[in-house]
Amino acid sequence: MAADGYRQPMATPKLKKATAQLAATAALLAAVSANGANWVEVGADTQAKYSVDVDSIKVEGENVSVLKRGIFTQILTDTLGGASTTFKETIGTVEIDCARRINRVTRIDMIGENGELVWSSGPMEKRLWEDVRPNTHAETTIEVVCSRLKNN
Repeated sequence: MAADGYRQPMATPKLKKATAQLAATAALLAAVSANGANWVEVGADTQAKYSVDVDSIKVEGENVSVLKRGIFTQILTDTLGGASTTFKETIGTVEIDCARRINRVTRIDMIGENGELVWSSGPMEKRLWEDVRPNTHAETTIEVVCSRLKNN
């Protein structure tokens, strides 16, 4: 029993996992919002403008990860986790295999029009790798990220 006489609720495994995911997402958003972010545009289409934070590039074994942002031209609505969610921006972690020219998104966060986190996938470590199509922002992402590794 707490000092104020009320019984403290027990933290369930589900609550602990949700709290850990929220903390990780808050850390990601803080890192992205920090002045250290160095966003480089990698493409645009009728729906969004895409950029990568070249300061977030990390080598992880044979692969590389980078933060990628999509800023949409209008507010979008999607059903995520059974609830309708509106968002203006996405920030995701993209894992890249430079040698094989393949990639996969291993996390995605949806950001509302006021900069608040409205949904997060959390880590998606078992996502399948995808071939990168020519003349896409995904191809430009690989070119920007992998060329930075060669120059370092």
